[in-house]
Amino acid sequence: MKQYKVGLLLLVGVFCLVLVACGKSGGSVNSSKEGESYELNLNFSASASSDFAKKVVEPWVQYVEEKSEGRIIVNAYSGAALGNLNSGYSDIEGGVYEAGFIIPGLHADTDMFPLTISDIPFLLQSPEIVPKVLKPYIGKYGTGISEDVTYLGVTSTDAYQIFGQKPIKSVADLKNKKISDSVAGRIELLKSLKGTPVSMANAELYESLERGITDYAIYTGVGAIGYKFDEVTKWMTKIDMGVSVMPFYINSDFLKSLPEDLQELMLNDLGPEFNELCTNMYSETAGVNIGKYEENVSADGGGVYVPTETEIDEWRTPIKKQMEDWVTEANKRGYDGQAMMDYYVELLTAEGVPVPQ
Repeated sequence: MKQYKVGLLLLVGVFCLVLVACGKSGGSVNSSKEGESYELNLNFSASASSDFAKKVVEPWVQYVEEKSEGRIIVNAYSGAALGNLNSGYSDIEGGVYEAGFIIPGLHADTDMFPLTISDIPFLLQSPEIVPKVLKPYIGKYGTGISEDVTYLGVTSTDAYQIFGQKPIKSVADLKNKKISDSVAGRIELLKSLKGTPVSMANAELYESLERGITDYAIYTGVGAIGYKFDEVTKWMTKIDMGVSVMPFYINSDFLKSLPEDLQELMLNDLGPEFNELCTNMYSETAGVNIGKYEENVSADGGGVYVPTETEIDEWRTPIKKQMEDWVTEANKRGYDGQAMMDYYVELLTAEGVPVPQ
């Protein structure tokens, strides 16, 4: 009887160890005659039919397989199937999935805070400029986050526009209007212009616009077509409010589980390739999709309204104060906020970006 009990306890112990091992991050490792292969789970919020899926994810999956000679297999999960963007940091850190974006503005209360400087509106207005400004900035101020995630580069969406039943021809048109957004920098701008920000998930925007739960939605030109905003709105106000910066991260345990040659490949080739595909897709597709939107809504008397320079200046009025407020908040958190802002402004100025003085 004693021998039976000891054997049973050993079996239970082994079973528990297997469960713990399976629960740890690092994806799956498969062995075959050809050698080991490593499965990487990639999570992204866009739909499977989106331009992001077709022009970024699918080519990257093939690129990874080719470059790694089949040793890295990417399982791509669309529609935030493994976790929404709000929990991206903890999900990648904890190994819920191995790779994805950590959006700074959705993780402002973490050590991603230094990167929230990029959420100040009207400073980063195109995906082409983002790597030029943020690569050196992140190199100086954005690398000290959790050791459990590894930075693979940075990209961004195209610029955010405003969608609704009427164009916004003056900031006065925003007063008391419900406007959906989720990023702190744009929310602060809307508040200062007397709008009423409403936070909701991307998947809820279509129905919210259709039912009048929100008057306007702030979203990208590329994404608006994917979410079929042309069916529930008549006007885009092309304000180019700013991009959404998307640093790309991988779980560090998974990265370290790879052979050294694959680690180097991920850091120096595969990661940068993913970001380049993103940047190119958003740059090339934004104008095309805005044109599609305009064509689709024109039959109902809608269109794309482009504000005048004078109207844009009204929108930009609060930006200097937002920059000052960001410095104050950074100082409260123990950073040298002014030094960070000065360096950011230096990088923007070098790329010809007009910065409020």
